[in-house]
Amino acid sequence: MKAKPLILFIIVCALLFSGCGNKDEKEDRKVIFTTGFEENELFFIEDSKCYLPEAKLYINNTAKGYESVYGDDFMDRSIGGTAVSDKLSSLALSRLAEVKAIGLLAAERGITLDSTETEKCAQAADRYMKSLTEKDVNELGITDDLLLKMYEDYALANKVYADITSGIDPEISDDEARIITIQRILIKNENESEAMQTANSIYAMISDGMSFDSLADDYNEDTQSKYSFGKDTDEFSSEFVNACFELSTDEISAPIVSKEGVSIVKCVSSYDMEQTDAHKVRMVERSRQEAFESVYSAFVKELYTGFNKELWDGQNMTSEELDSDANFFAVYDDVFITIGGAK
Repeated sequence: MKAKPLILFIIVCALLFSGCGNKDEKEDRKVIFTTGFEENELFFIEDSKCYLPEAKLYINNTAKGYESVYGDDFMDRSIGGTAVSDKLSSLALSRLAEVKAIGLLAAERGITLDSTETEKCAQAADRYMKSLTEKDVNELGITDDLLLKMYEDYALANKVYADITSGIDPEISDDEARIITIQRILIKNENESEAMQTANSIYAMISDGMSFDSLADDYNEDTQSKYSFGKDTDEFSSEFVNACFELSTDEISAPIVSKEGVSIVKCVSSYDMEQTDAHKVRMVERSRQEAFESVYSAFVKELYTGFNKELWDGQNMTSEELDSDANFFAVYDDVFITIGGAK
């Protein structure tokens, strides 16, 4: 979810690409492929049902969000031999299944929407429905009542997340969250002694007064030379990160040996205040997500689910794009956050 990111409910995602299998092999997930679904019922989780129009809406809007960032041709690409459209369909269904499962968790915890939240859902549903053309409505098969229910489900899932994580507010120091910015010259030679020899030569030239930037242009074997990161980054090896965090602003390191190669690093900033503050927010949110996942994972492990594979196999979910420029999730954020204030 955009405003309050949650872990993905992976059951449906796994089903889409793993084939039927048999019930015994999947007993730990309590997943079944069965008949006797209602018309347009795509899957159920216990007594919570998901219908085809809901899946179509989530898939179209998830694709719309990615295309706004990566371009209109994003859905036509492939990643690792799998079509992006298939991956996004799986992601959208995972997101939708998660919302349905959290709705069951809400019932168990006695959490419901209040009248103000229900009214906001009605506002969001009305706004989104009015953005759709007649063609869009027919393509999705959506109705006013179903759209309202979708916004209520989504709002309830966010409320459950907020309830579970409300007491999570860890004290994170500036040093823990500190973000530094560096430039580096990376030598990737597989022969470490030769790489070190080249790095030592570059370091000597820097010591003699040559520009770090010009030497980076000539010798850097990385795709970029400037990075910002915190101590918890997984982008670099720990030995490289630790060496970088020992540097002061404008200090240039001696050659650093790590699994990436041999690096010479210039510390552009040993403390980026703006990025550090933002990183602290992300770290707090990560703690909240971990707390939520602990509760959520234990809950969904016991749920009984079914998937209508025959209905799914008969769909081409990305065959048509909607005419509407509105995004289901953005409308929710606008009504609940921009207009309604923080949740």
